[in-house]
Amino acid sequence: MLFKKQPKPSNELSAALIECKAFAKRGHVLANDAVLLLKRVVRTVSREIESEISNLEISNFNDATTTSSLVSQLSSIRSNFEILPQRLMEDIDSISKTTFSITLFGRTMAGKSTLMEILTHGKGESIGKGSQRTTRDVRTYMYRDLQITDVPGIAAFEGEEDEDVAFDAAKKSDLILFLITDDAPQACEAECLNRILGLGKPVICIINLKADISNSTSLKMFKRDILKKFDVERLDTIKQQFFDFGTQYGQDWRTIRFAYVHLKSAFLSQQSEFKESSAELFGLSRFNYVENLIVSEISKNGSFYKLKAFSDIVVVPVVNALEVLFFQSAQNSKQGTILVGKRKKLKKWTDEFESDGKRRIEILLSSISGELKREIATFAEDNYDNSNASNEWNKILKTRNVEQRASNLLRQLGKECEEELREISREINSEVRFSHTVFSDSSINMHMLIDGKRIWNWATTLVSGGLMISSLFITGPIGWIGLGVGFFGWLGSLLFSDREKKIHDARKKLEKKLSDHIDQMIVGLRKRMLCIFYDELMKKQLYPMSRTIDDVISSIFMLSKMQQDFATALNRKLQEINAAVIKEALAYLGYAGLEWHIESTARIPGYAMILVLDDGKRFPDDASKALFYLLKEKIWFVFKKENIKAMLSQAIGRGCDRGTIRIQYIDNSPRIAHIPFLDNVDVSTKNRIRMAQQITELLIMK
Repeated sequence: MLFKKQPKPSNELSAALIECKAFAKRGHVLANDAVLLLKRVVRTVSREIESEISNLEISNFNDATTTSSLVSQLSSIRSNFEILPQRLMEDIDSISKTTFSITLFGRTMAGKSTLMEILTHGKGESIGKGSQRTTRDVRTYMYRDLQITDVPGIAAFEGEEDEDVAFDAAKKSDLILFLITDDAPQACEAECLNRILGLGKPVICIINLKADISNSTSLKMFKRDILKKFDVERLDTIKQQFFDFGTQYGQDWRTIRFAYVHLKSAFLSQQSEFKESSAELFGLSRFNYVENLIVSEISKNGSFYKLKAFSDIVVVPVVNALEVLFFQSAQNSKQGTILVGKRKKLKKWTDEFESDGKRRIEILLSSISGELKREIATFAEDNYDNSNASNEWNKILKTRNVEQRASNLLRQLGKECEEELREISREINSEVRFSHTVFSDSSINMHMLIDGKRIWNWATTLVSGGLMISSLFITGPIGWIGLGVGFFGWLGSLLFSDREKKIHDARKKLEKKLSDHIDQMIVGLRKRMLCIFYDELMKKQLYPMSRTIDDVISSIFMLSKMQQDFATALNRKLQEINAAVIKEALAYLGYAGLEWHIESTARIPGYAMILVLDDGKRFPDDASKALFYLLKEKIWFVFKKENIKAMLSQAIGRGCDRGTIRIQYIDNSPRIAHIPFLDNVDVSTKNRIRMAQQITELLIMK
């Protein structure tokens, strides 16, 4: 059943608090239903992650360290999100279902203790002791059936743990009273307010004026002084300074209700020593306006704030969770893309290296062959009848340094291979680290998956000094020639008349045998050099390096897709929760049924929302304005289009050049939106981009 706001009886606050209890029950049911939706999607994704972990653990992946890193990251995702529903249930149960809760924020000495003394009609024991309180000193008291929680001054925080105490109190509240002074807003106050608004909390800002008053102060002089302090133009200037802080966060804080008060005179008006001037002091303090503003806000919207407190305590962490997953997925996709580029570069270099290596081996062999063959004629002339011709030829071979030259070329090729692999590894390491740093600046807490140095270690064994060059030659490659030459020398002594012809024939035969065996030696040398080239360089280094990078690319894109799929699943449940909240809000405002115009909703609690309408539909202006003032969130409209780039462009608005947006398709589905100048857009556009990601479920990155 939906609760519609009813006219309030004369006792507005009491009636409103009764209605708040009814809305609290509805909000509790709504929040519990949302958590049940999340439980189902977390269970489904956990099973998928468990299956992927099992596949990794039994795979033949090259590197145990990377397998372990992948398993660790998948396990971390699973464990962190498996406990999310339980944590959300604990937060839901921490919100009071019986009383309306207000948390009081303000920096030290802003007047929070004075405000507490006024509301509780105290004697002032706590005033001036704010700086002595510990950050865990959270005070809770009742005022007109409202639960007021006072946390220590924000300027007193000394660490994240202390901040968590204060903001945990705010998370459980239905309304925030934010107290500042009239001596100019501080940056730390603006930062605190922005964080509170990020919890989706409605805020009333109270500006406490600083004006001295005591027993010795002339009431007439004080009255003149305080009236100057309440000068409208002066106060509007202070308020504008606060609004200017809001623009730094891409927010419009003009929807925040402001009240001006002098708390000290309101407190003194309750004390016995100021009994005679009590009424005048209380009037000068304008505290009555503060009380009326609080009562008015609760009477008008308190019941919906109560319901919204339950829904936003679920929505805020879910939005944070899915954005972390989207950004981690984008980080891994970016790093995977870097590796794809390096793999292409390595493949191109490998092909060129293979072709060039074979060419240089052929050039060397051709040079050696040519040099030796040029020696044949002279050698045959001098040694055709030399029984030690084999030894003489081996001496010539040694002077040509055949083995050394072959070895040197292979070592040079090995050195070039090693240098290129080192350079590829260095580039991977450098670019991946830079990519990781860029994403880490967005508060993405994630271990690096890729390490270029380890990629080098995975794929290579240093070879420039240790190629397998032995056994290139057969011992004594032409030792058999000696016998043939000696035979011709003996035969010539018997057949002197044929001596010249026999010598010519012997020389020619020796030349042919030397030429043939040079060719055979070159064939054998080529075979052995190419064998070493392929076995030691191509097969043991370049090919494994390429396969290693392929394995990492496959794994990192798997992790990226799983993160995006998980974020998408969370996002769809988030849209169901947002739809329920918008439905409740419209019914509360008297526009029940108008939610049927809305196709889907993207929302950043406390900041803005985008409503997606069917093309051609129109959302009434009065309903839009009413929704804006109730939720205190900007509202933008996007018309549903089949073209996802058109949808994305509408959602982002004019904060970046739409013509530069590029949609990347993977497996025929749009998966990534590239925006070149993503780092240079203003804060408001960044928030629109966050919501555009919810609408399109694309990874948005440079």
